[in-house]
Amino acid sequence: MKRVVIGTAGHVDHGKTSLIKAITGIDCDRLKEEKERGLTIELGFASMTLPSGERVGVVDVPGHVRFIRHMLSGASGIDLVLLVIAADEGVMPQTREHVQILELLGIERGVVALTKKDLVENDLLELAASEVRDFLSATSLRDAPVVAVSSVTLEGIPELMRTIEEQVGLASERRATGIPVLPVDRVFTVKGFGTVVTGTLARGSLAPGMDVEILPSGTSAKIRNIQVHDTDVQEALAGLRTAVNLQGVSTSEIERGQWVAPSGVFRPTKAVDARVTLVGRPPKSGIRMHIGTAEVQGTMSVHASGEAVYARVRLKRPVVAAFGDRFILRSGNGALTVAGGVVLNPHPKRRFSLEVMEALCSDDIQRQVEGLAVDAGVRGLSKQEIEAAFARDPEQAVRGVEALASSGRIVRYDATADLYVHRRYLDRLEEQITAELDRFHAEFPASPGMPREHLRSSVAPGADAKLFHKAILNLAKKGAVAQDGPVLARSGFRPGLESRRTDLGRKIAGIIDEAGFEPPRLQELAQSLDIALKEVQEIVGFLSREGLVVKVKDDIHISRRNEETLRRRVREFLEERGSMTPVDMKDVLGVSRKYAIPYLEYLDRIRFTLRVGDVRRLASAPNT
Repeated sequence: MKRVVIGTAGHVDHGKTSLIKAITGIDCDRLKEEKERGLTIELGFASMTLPSGERVGVVDVPGHVRFIRHMLSGASGIDLVLLVIAADEGVMPQTREHVQILELLGIERGVVALTKKDLVENDLLELAASEVRDFLSATSLRDAPVVAVSSVTLEGIPELMRTIEEQVGLASERRATGIPVLPVDRVFTVKGFGTVVTGTLARGSLAPGMDVEILPSGTSAKIRNIQVHDTDVQEALAGLRTAVNLQGVSTSEIERGQWVAPSGVFRPTKAVDARVTLVGRPPKSGIRMHIGTAEVQGTMSVHASGEAVYARVRLKRPVVAAFGDRFILRSGNGALTVAGGVVLNPHPKRRFSLEVMEALCSDDIQRQVEGLAVDAGVRGLSKQEIEAAFARDPEQAVRGVEALASSGRIVRYDATADLYVHRRYLDRLEEQITAELDRFHAEFPASPGMPREHLRSSVAPGADAKLFHKAILNLAKKGAVAQDGPVLARSGFRPGLESRRTDLGRKIAGIIDEAGFEPPRLQELAQSLDIALKEVQEIVGFLSREGLVVKVKDDIHISRRNEETLRRRVREFLEERGSMTPVDMKDVLGVSRKYAIPYLEYLDRIRFTLRVGDVRRLASAPNT
């Protein structure tokens, strides 16, 4: 079975549906209104048996301008176009519009059926054929053969079938590898089976039993059964018209324009970066994006670089997209085609970058993956994200990741989650860390360093904690950074007081020592010395680290000499009395309760004493 889908195109009332019925025996007009008006409104589906016996899928699209969105939904899944032009009218507005859309979608192979042959004389038929060839000569369908037919007398139908078979044989099949995705173009219920969706499988393969999800809603389902051309199959491959019977989802939970994909692979997006081909001036108002079978409103910003034109498309609703997916942009009111494009980055994370676009336009998968890593910035990206982005060939993308990691151009910083960051961002993060530590040491020379989390929030608030950890490890290996518990400092740094503060430090240490067991609070010190509280805190912190003063409580510090006296007096009292109360502490030190309680808690904290109920006893192995 050749995995090629044929789609019709052409102006309204040129006989597309009649021709399909003549060559397949199937009337694609299903709706009562379509039959009454003789006007195709919805997509029609059929299968065609070629002269060789091979079967291919057929999609019949509306030709009327009012139903161009339905035409776009059907055209997104075709590989070969059957362009229908009536001999008695020739090339018409929708003929031109449909061909333009086909070009923008990259469809280059087709057959022209010059219909209504029975209604014109031979000379007019030849004139019509000549006009068609002239029109197509400047399009991607310039080599399409033209066959005159009549759907009424069936004249020319055998020749048309042979010609279609020749073109089918020349058409390229879609890749049966990659991560599968099925854009849904029809949803209905089959009695005894439940929900059925149809579409043209864009890539990869689907099989019964697979766990899938309906995107972008995220509804979970399981594939119960699959049919291709009304026949049960154990596997549907890309390029085939596919009907999927879904278990666990109702028809009210899925609609045309959604996607069926393996669970947990794709993350819907509301912005894509793409290379585009403009067919007019970009609209200042909104656009409508037609991707897969979906139609979504949004906006577009255009960026040109030489002959290349790129765009960032922002959408009001999420879609499913991967590298290489084609789409059409129409004006906000849906009246005009604005551009066609190819998705390059389905999940842009930073400001638009021509560097990233040019990398993604390369034929080198390593450059393409590197482009995504550059765009991801300090946040990095996972191998799973890379595989989903390059869903057409995830294995090749993984090889690109491995090669880049081996060369050091990207760095894996989380082995568990397989997270990567571009080398430039890791280098930049390391530079920011050392610069911030240098700044901190210059501003706070008495401090031993910066708390780890404070440093991270200062230099890289958006960075993953594991990336920050990786940068610290790298700097430690280079001998640039030292870590003492939660504090980081530049290697070789020794905290100290500058000359002005040295005298101030001696003065503060003297005041604290002379105050005995009722030292001034830090705020009181700051006021008495007429300096900032922050400066007092820094100096006292330095004195504490140097062992000149001891921190009893956040704002209570005593000298080392007085701390030793404290422990001696408490030991003597406990050895004599066995236990101590807060009142006893007041008497032993001659202090008020506001000091007695903190001293008791301090001695508990250093395990000099042990609290038992409301009294303290000497610890079994006191800290002397």
